[in-house]
Amino acid sequence: MEKGMLSMVSFAKRFRVDRFKGVVPQQNGHWGAQIYANHQRIWLGTFKSEVDAAMAYDSAAIKLRSGDSHRNFPWTNITIQEPKFQSLLTTDAVLNMIRDGSYPSKFADFLRSQQGETDVGGAGGGGGLNLSSLCGDGNFFCTLLFQKELTPSDVGKLNRLVIPKRYAVKHFPTVPESDEQKQSERVGGEVQLEFYDREMCLWKFRYCYWKSSQSFVFTRGWNRFVKEKGLRENDTIAFYLYESKDGQSFIVIDVAKKDEEQHEVVGCGSSGREEDSNKRKGIRLFGVQIYQP
Repeated sequence: MEKGMLSMVSFAKRFRVDRFKGVVPQQNGHWGAQIYANHQRIWLGTFKSEVDAAMAYDSAAIKLRSGDSHRNFPWTNITIQEPKFQSLLTTDAVLNMIRDGSYPSKFADFLRSQQGETDVGGAGGGGGLNLSSLCGDGNFFCTLLFQKELTPSDVGKLNRLVIPKRYAVKHFPTVPESDEQKQSERVGGEVQLEFYDREMCLWKFRYCYWKSSQSFVFTRGWNRFVKEKGLRENDTIAFYLYESKDGQSFIVIDVAKKDEEQHEVVGCGSSGREEDSNKRKGIRLFGVQIYQP
């Protein structure tokens, strides 16, 4: 786990979700959430991703800090219903649901009962954050970093994805080498990279350099991604940088199947640079137009 630690520090500053209010890293790689109310620290639990912990803080803040305008994520057409949901519950009930992980599903049940919806969005079972809701109010804008059409070997038995060198050098951290690795002619160092998909599920990949083929590759974690996403030859994967107006940022890995139609639509927020959309080409990503820089 120590391999690539220094490189990952600088990488995290650029590509991982920035530090959120009420979120603290744990030694086991998970993320804790906490909130202060009435001069007391209230522990909200431990979560697998930083985004989940940040969402837990936002939900708790509705009940405990109603006058606090600072949120980790902007209000969406889904989360705007949370105050009404929580008004039916005691403070202890809300906190207990956040801690035991049942809050998203119970909030989803509430939305269905109120609106008759069968799909209220979000990863892992409704009521959660997804990129469509994030971009819906224009608080986030996105930039295409790069995309790649998958080759037979990328989705085959080699269980690895080759990252084109020009993109690896530009967008990913330098892969360090230990003394032992410097003696090897086959493999360089490795780091772990983290990305979110369109449902805001966290994906972790081992990223390393193969000296024998002079290739930058994703290894561990890639095969699972291929299977769960149903990837095939000639499908395309793309990496996007999402940034908010208040400085939060994260990287999204997304998939475009070869037979999917692409359309041009309105972008998901302004980056502060006014440009003529007729002069820029992009692709449609889950309901928003992503323009190439």
